Amino acid sequence: MPYCSNCGTQEMVAQQFCSTCGAATSRPFAEPAPLPYFAADSAPQPGLVDLAGFWWRALSFIVDSLIVGAVTELPAHVMSASFYPTVALSLIVIFFYWALFITYWNGQTLGMRLVNIRCVTKDGRGPVNLQRSMVRSATYSFLLLIGSLYHFQTYKNPTAQQTTHAAHQALILFALLVPHLLDLLWAAWDKDNQTLHDKVAQTVAIRPRKLM
Repeated sequence: MPYCSNCGTQEMVAQQFCSTCGAATSRPFAEPAPLPYFAADSAPQPGLVDLAGFWWRALSFIVDSLIVGAVTELPAHVMSASFYPTVALSLIVIFFYWALFITYWNGQTLGMRLVNIRCVTKDGRGPVNLQRSMVRSATYSFLLLIGSLYHFQTYKNPTAQQTTHAAHQALILFALLVPHLLDLLWAAWDKDNQTLHDKVAQTVAIRPRKLM
């Protein structure tokens, strides 16, 4: 370290005048060099977020369905509710579960959080607001409602006639479930991995890619 030529006081880095006698330092003042600018590191790296695949979405849907089923079936069982009140309760819970979680929990339901996927807008990949989330949830609930309107009657020891009747019921039930099944399966072949309720609301599901 250099010392003041006048009084011998040790000089500090970037010091212009001696702190003891006020004489000019023995070496020219140099400003600290600016920190290096790394443009590539500060910008978001492309390709680190992908569209969520069909099987990831299916897994999150199964988890969410089990949660919603537990929430609705337990009260319905305690109240000994019949088929249609139970369906109505389930649809109400489903609508608010998906709409509120997507809006207020970073675009994720509990099942989506478990598998690390998130619902965002398709255009700007931004957060989904309440209006868009309600449209998305309402579309899903409506397609599910179509398949929930028909009550499938079962027989403990069916006769031949009752077996035939049960087969007819199964066909009717399957036909009514087709819109709901198409809604869920659409993500399997869609180029943006969207379900039908995603398309109506203009949303997509994304999943961060793990870095190696």
